[in-house]
Amino acid sequence: MKDTPPPDQSIVVVQVTDPHLYEDPSGCLLGVQTDASLRGVLRHIIEYQPDIGLLLATGDISQDGSLAAQQRFLRLAADVPAPLRGLPGNHDAGQAFHQAWGEQADPVKDIGRWRLIMLDTRVPGSNAGRLAEAQLELLLSAAQEAHDKHILVALHHNPIAMGSAWLDTMTIANASALFDILERLPRVRALLWGHVHQEYDGFHECADRAGRQSPGVRPPARRGLRLLSTPSTCVQFTPGSRTFSLDSAAPGYRWLVLHPDGRLDTGVSRVDGLGLKPSLDSAGY
Repeated sequence: MKDTPPPDQSIVVVQVTDPHLYEDPSGCLLGVQTDASLRGVLRHIIEYQPDIGLLLATGDISQDGSLAAQQRFLRLAADVPAPLRGLPGNHDAGQAFHQAWGEQADPVKDIGRWRLIMLDTRVPGSNAGRLAEAQLELLLSAAQEAHDKHILVALHHNPIAMGSAWLDTMTIANASALFDILERLPRVRALLWGHVHQEYDGFHECADRAGRQSPGVRPPARRGLRLLSTPSTCVQFTPGSRTFSLDSAAPGYRWLVLHPDGRLDTGVSRVDGLGLKPSLDSAGY
């Protein structure tokens, strides 16, 4: 395990998401053996991300909610020479997740000049997301207590529509409340999620609420909040699809370089050649 990097050093964070492991290691999701796919992605991370400072998992660790799936993910991820943090998704049973993860699920983690804040968007019995009032309060207090640190916020569900009619029924229901808070927190540099099994990279135009504004004058916008989603380590959803549709794109992960001055570089790495082909004619799961 690497030591905590000094505050003046850039930090590499690698995000993995939606591995959908089963209690049985041979379990398959839509034709893909999810354990084998995750192992291939982790091998790629170990080989191509030698300077990783933090491994971040953003939910749907399990497909069946089992404790065994959570524990096996932790064993596999332990091969990555970096601290690990994770949050649950809609397929993760909360009790099993927290039993397995313990302190590695603590929602606030400082690394270099950055603070990571992880939010739980699960709604019991639903595939959609929502932020409880306690989660919104956590975001506000943890950000305010970060002082001069830059902030990365991670969650499972997407807070914006992805342009897929079937998938957009499962966004964060009260995302407007989330953005209301984020617009008051200029040191939040990026919002990062999983759930959608596809890549997205855009910006949210935040109104600059600092200082008084003349009546009727719209406050200036700051192009400072990056919006990012990440492919699954197993199967991918087809972007822009009206109904459920699987993409043939390879599994992957996102890397982020967090610079001490608040800049952020990021990209997605796909892991080809695993020989795992999804059932593209599947109608859902």
